[in-house]
Amino acid sequence: MSNIAAKLTSWLWYLVPANPILVRVVNGMSRRSRHLWLRFGYLSILVAVVTVLLLNGSSTNMSLADFAKRASQTFMWASMTQLALMCFLAPVFTAGAITQEKDSQTYNILISTPLTNAQIVIGSLLSRLYFVIVLLLAGLPVFLTTMIYGGVTTGHVFRSFAIAGATAILTGSLAITISMIKIGTRRTIFSFFLGIAIYLLCIYFLGGMKGTWIPEAPLSPVTNVRMSWLAPFHPFLALEVALNRVQAPDVAAVAEYGPVAKYFLAYPSTVYVFLTLFVSVLLTGLSVLYARRCTKIGETTLFSKLTGLFRKAKNGKLTRKPHTVWANPVAWREAVTRASAASRGIGRYLVVLCGVLGAVVLLVYYINGWRGFNAGATREWLAAIITIEFAIVLIIATNTAASALTKEKESKTMDIMLTTPLTSGYLIWGKLRGLVSSVVPLIVIPVLSLLIFGFWDLVTHPTEKVAHVETALEVGLLMVIFSAYACMLGLHFSLKQRKTVRAVLLAVGVLLGVNVGVYLFWNMIVTEASVFGVALSSATPFTAISVLVDPSGLFDPAEFAQKTIAIRVAALTGSLIFIALHAIVVFSWYKAMVRSFDMIIRKQSGL
Repeated sequence: MSNIAAKLTSWLWYLVPANPILVRVVNGMSRRSRHLWLRFGYLSILVAVVTVLLLNGSSTNMSLADFAKRASQTFMWASMTQLALMCFLAPVFTAGAITQEKDSQTYNILISTPLTNAQIVIGSLLSRLYFVIVLLLAGLPVFLTTMIYGGVTTGHVFRSFAIAGATAILTGSLAITISMIKIGTRRTIFSFFLGIAIYLLCIYFLGGMKGTWIPEAPLSPVTNVRMSWLAPFHPFLALEVALNRVQAPDVAAVAEYGPVAKYFLAYPSTVYVFLTLFVSVLLTGLSVLYARRCTKIGETTLFSKLTGLFRKAKNGKLTRKPHTVWANPVAWREAVTRASAASRGIGRYLVVLCGVLGAVVLLVYYINGWRGFNAGATREWLAAIITIEFAIVLIIATNTAASALTKEKESKTMDIMLTTPLTSGYLIWGKLRGLVSSVVPLIVIPVLSLLIFGFWDLVTHPTEKVAHVETALEVGLLMVIFSAYACMLGLHFSLKQRKTVRAVLLAVGVLLGVNVGVYLFWNMIVTEASVFGVALSSATPFTAISVLVDPSGLFDPAEFAQKTIAIRVAALTGSLIFIALHAIVVFSWYKAMVRSFDMIIRKQSGL
């Protein structure tokens, strides 16, 4: 018995405290100045948020109750800032697991050592989470200062840190799983960031909609919203409940939903932490199984033998039919063999499937009138779904376009292309056409969703319609032209930059920053312009989608019913005008890129 205990103790000792990978990475990377500056920047942001919020508007005449209220608000914003930083910094530290071993060509050496699969996975995971957890603990004294004035309890502090820590652990586990199942590339890192960002934004956006609110949850006097069904599955929604910004329903009030669901709804922040840790354990276990299996590339397996029977004909030749190339081979190559490659195609099919399911479920709810889904509520949900789909289309278009030319430079195929009779105009136009063609299937889904609701209303003749048929045409054409904008933005940075990662990060960063800023500015103008605002909404991407699909937000209910014809005419007129103007701008951008193409390429090549 003592022998078994000694072996178990030794195994645990070398699994975590004395794990060679953990010891090597912590000792080596802790001395880097980059990590010192990251810790300094992280603490500086937290200190700045707490200091500014505590001192802003403070006076000697404030009572203790006022100080406690201000401290509570300061703690809330500091916790939000901490969680946002964790959502960003945790992927920064953990995403290196995806490419580090591949870039240094050390993974095959690593698996040839006596280290077990568990040691490899746990060491890689903890070595990267170490820096994240240290950052988290370094900010603890800053949060404890907010307890001096009251209004903040120890429970608030620990719940906030538990949610942030659980989110970091899940991010690290997901990164390690990706790296173990399939050692990724630097583009995989961006997809990793992008997936996290889309999940956080989309779920938080849906959580703020009335259709996702729990009827039994009390209305929060602070935010005037109810708790969402999605709160146990999203860090920011769970944090709002943990800080009493949003009220969770009582267990007895939601007992009818079942013995398990009632605890999910009554204690969303606690459930989020345990659910996140549980998923992290599952992902870590999956990584242990694949730690060495992922290197068996090219080895014959039962699955490969079965699939091989269908790949070959009786004479041993491949049965795949030859491709039919377009008139512009550059456009065909970009749309078919690059932008619609297998890994990206899976993501596109998933987006299409989710879009179709969302439209079908929404139509069923609307037809049956479930949960109060009248025309207004359905229109609000339809606008939200199409907005999310359009945001994904723009990000995919920009991401793919930003690598269109840098990939040619990195693989040295640009030099080959420049020796052919292809002109710069032919090359850029082929890239643009192929990139836009690759996202057209994603644009078809929201257009079909609008057509389905439009034709249903034409057949049933309801008193208030969800969508009109011409709205599908307007939205579809605007999405195409705005996608061309996104592709030109990506091509611009792909031409200017030499490396794919830098081009992608710059292009997507500019896309997000510009669209957020333009939306906030232009939306204020549109909301104050009544019918004329409907025409002006087509000038920017997201005001166009939100207003054309659901223009009722610009009017009172009675006014909206009276001005239906004027709204439809204004929407059609504004869409056609701005489509023409945007097409001119895109064409001008294309001509400018063609003129500067040769000079930039020669400069980068040192010619």
